Amino acid sequence: MRALGLLAVVLCGGGCARETFPAAAPQAGHAPGSLHAFAAPPPGAVPLSAQPHYAALAAPPMAGVVAPAALPPPPMSRPDVPQLSSSEIPSGDACLAELARTSVTHHRLDEKRGITTPVEVTGKIGGIHFGSPLVADCRFVLALHRVAPVMAVLGVTAVRFSGAYSYRMSRVGRLSLHAYGLALDVHEIRFGAAWHSVERDFSRGLADGCAPTSPPMNQLACRLKATRLFKELLTPDYDSDHANHLHLAIAPTDAPKWEAVPKKRPAAPVKLELPPPAPDEGEPTVEPEEPPPPRLEPKTAKPKPKAKPKPTKPAKHRPRAHRPRPLAS
Repeated sequence: MRALGLLAVVLCGGGCARETFPAAAPQAGHAPGSLHAFAAPPPGAVPLSAQPHYAALAAPPMAGVVAPAALPPPPMSRPDVPQLSSSEIPSGDACLAELARTSVTHHRLDEKRGITTPVEVTGKIGGIHFGSPLVADCRFVLALHRVAPVMAVLGVTAVRFSGAYSYRMSRVGRLSLHAYGLALDVHEIRFGAAWHSVERDFSRGLADGCAPTSPPMNQLACRLKATRLFKELLTPDYDSDHANHLHLAIAPTDAPKWEAVPKKRPAAPVKLELPPPAPDEGEPTVEPEEPPPPRLEPKTAKPKPKAKPKPTKPAKHRPRAHRPRPLAS
């Protein structure tokens, strides 16, 4: 046992003696003003990072590796919808003639304040049932008929609304498009066999409402907006006044009554300035002499008017003292 221990000591000592360390390894020292520090390497020493022992420990550089860039935002969904324009919808008799060629059950109304061509719809518009009779301008009914196929793609079969024609002012002090019969406030929509409410089923703040994963109410609003048919398409994302309905409105063809047309001012008459007459060549021109300055007369003090005597009030008559009458004898 003692021989084995001596053999182990000899082998360990030989292995440790054969191990080499860098010549410029840091040595413990105490720099002035410091408790623990390494002594400065001697002049001409090779840096540790350049020695073979330490250079082999460094990780090799990775060629062709580029830092990952920020991922671009996902592209917005583009619905496949036709591009419509409300300016192409006629008005007046031409609108009634085109509406008569459709399957919309309607009849013309007498004059309605604000509406150019008032009609009342009692049947479906483009296969969509609107519940109660709809009073609106003929142009707006044609607009709903043209956009009905876009709604039918999502399975829309019926619509419940609260207001269409209503002669009222908007919050900004102008006539609302409801007053022209060109707007509709939709509260509930039937997709297939299920009714969806705008207040309950519209998700606010969605970045991509047209995505297939979005709620049907958001997809419908996004698809209607993509047609560019409506001048105003307001959702619950707009403000708190539209938290429970979708506001759909088209632009009027003529200038609205609330738009003030600036009057043209008449042009100011042009004054013709004639040149001064040329002097007669036969007579020399003589400049007129300047008139002498006027004489300043000394100001005389004006006599003050005499003060008028104030009228005196007559003295009040004092009644005579009450005298006792003499008694009759």
